[in-house]
Amino acid sequence: MNNQEKLDYLISPEKFFPADIKRGSLLDNKSFIEAVERYLNILSESQYWSQEKLEDLQTMRLRKFTSLIQSKSSFWAEYFHQFGFFPEKATLEDLGILPVLNRKILLELGDKTYLNHDFINQSTFSYYSSGTTGVSLKHFYSEREILINYAVFLFRHPALEKFSIGKILSRKSFVVLGMPGFKHVFEKDFFYKNFPFIRSPDLDNPDLRKDIYASIRNAAPAFLVGYGSLIAKLAEWIIEDDVDLPIFAVRTTSEPISTTERETIKQITDGPVINMLSGNGVGYIGFECPTDQGCFHINSETNIMEIVGKDETRMTEGSEGELVITSFAYTLNPVVRYAHNDMGQIFNHSCKCGRTLPLFKFYGRRGYEIILPSGRKIRMMYLYRLHSNVLMGEARLGRLARQFQIIQNRIDNLLLLIVPRREISNADEIMIRLAITELFNGEKINIEIKYVDVIPNGRGHKPSFFIPLSEFQERKL
Repeated sequence: MNNQEKLDYLISPEKFFPADIKRGSLLDNKSFIEAVERYLNILSESQYWSQEKLEDLQTMRLRKFTSLIQSKSSFWAEYFHQFGFFPEKATLEDLGILPVLNRKILLELGDKTYLNHDFINQSTFSYYSSGTTGVSLKHFYSEREILINYAVFLFRHPALEKFSIGKILSRKSFVVLGMPGFKHVFEKDFFYKNFPFIRSPDLDNPDLRKDIYASIRNAAPAFLVGYGSLIAKLAEWIIEDDVDLPIFAVRTTSEPISTTERETIKQITDGPVINMLSGNGVGYIGFECPTDQGCFHINSETNIMEIVGKDETRMTEGSEGELVITSFAYTLNPVVRYAHNDMGQIFNHSCKCGRTLPLFKFYGRRGYEIILPSGRKIRMMYLYRLHSNVLMGEARLGRLARQFQIIQNRIDNLLLLIVPRREISNADEIMIRLAITELFNGEKINIEIKYVDVIPNGRGHKPSFFIPLSEFQERKL
């Protein structure tokens, strides 16, 4: 395949996939597997293309994508005309002409933004997002489009390049804890077993663990996927139970994991621990760099990422703001300058791994920060650093507690809920309080510690390490 053919493939990957693929017919489907492998082979090259070449690809995909939705939707035709955006000659800079759309705006627009699926003559499906931000959105897809775009980028992580994707897709290899988004795509074909509603304390039940262990053995070699906190907790029990399980890779979803948790998870597998950023309606945004932990490479072949400030203006590279995504992947449910509700920053320096895909970091949800009485804010990046390096290490909370959660219930008060693993002494409490107050740079805020039997999941059945004041007040907890 020459360079032009590879470029054509990345502009229109749908041309190379079988016309009749659908969920429930993918297991050991040779035509589908060959198309996935061919797409991944090209992506393994394009991640090293020059920035100019990647931007040319993005420009061509932007024009193709926006021209299509303009021609098939009166809403998008009027929307582009209103703001002076011309798809046929659009540049990447022209995207800035369009407003930033968030969940609230999309909810108000309702079905207007969706395209009528009659023109594609394909099976469609829809589902509602988990609503972790308080706003649950309907997502509407062509089944073929989501298989082409979502399924392929699940395996785009460099750590998976040494594995045979064909072998993975020839059997039911996934054992899943929780309800990650990709269940809507792969559950019918590749899930050996899913444990959707378990919480961290449930893993203390030896019968449940035996069921999970048996599923992993029967799916051998198993691909273990789940919410980060559940996988970390299971890893602790696997070590304590002294069982050897055939896990060839682990993928954590939905929440960051600490350095300590990552090291614990690594003890239960000889394979990679994979971290990627995805979002409902967007798919896979990027993957963690294998040589620069904590930094992610953007999947530029299928996404455009921007960073915007509070006034929705584009931020310069290196500045922190909200992640805004335009995706070329899904035409029925167009994503054009969608505010992802995650804070982060894009870097312009070259990555030491050699990949030319832009680097970014994300720090968690907008508004997920401790607000001190002075008005100063402690951002999520520092909370996770506290979680990783202090609470799980020096303060020993990770060894003292089965589960814990920080809640800001007043401007001058933090409530720390702890499900104790064993009795926690006064000296331990002092160490925990000191570890947290170091964040405040001398500003006084009370830390209340409460011992509980269970910590309930947050929105969307997902456990939360931290609940900010805004969420506490909104949910009237």
